[in-house]
Amino acid sequence: MRNSSAPVLRTIAAVLLVLYGLGVAFVVFWPSPVDAGSRSDLLRLISQLHAHGLPRSIGYQQVEFAANVGMFVPLGILIGLVLGRRWWWLALVICAAASTSIELLQYLLLPHRFATYRDVVANTFGGSLGTVAAGAIYALRR
Repeated sequence: MRNSSAPVLRTIAAVLLVLYGLGVAFVVFWPSPVDAGSRSDLLRLISQLHAHGLPRSIGYQQVEFAANVGMFVPLGILIGLVLGRRWWWLALVICAAASTSIELLQYLLLPHRFATYRDVVANTFGGSLGTVAAGAIYALRR
């Protein structure tokens, strides 16, 4: 990466990280599951998709897992970009620690939320995909 563009990239990533992090915090610390009002609609949609060829092995749990993966991909990218060329790989550790902390806080403080190891696995996987993407961005900009 050109030295002149590195600070700009890191600054933009930092601003986006703060904004995205606030959005994630809003979702994960909402007192009740964020899909509570729409779960039946989602189940109905999945059923309709099954009727149109979606494999029956894809159900609510798989959609929820994918959503958790997807939520942490941007975090991995943004944290990796903020950390810079030398330390981008630490984003994976930060994402895993953040996910574990989120689930622990949900378990301790939010009785209507469901803290699960599956969420930690999904979030960490998403964070790792994002971390690899950040590393690829740095590699491509050399």
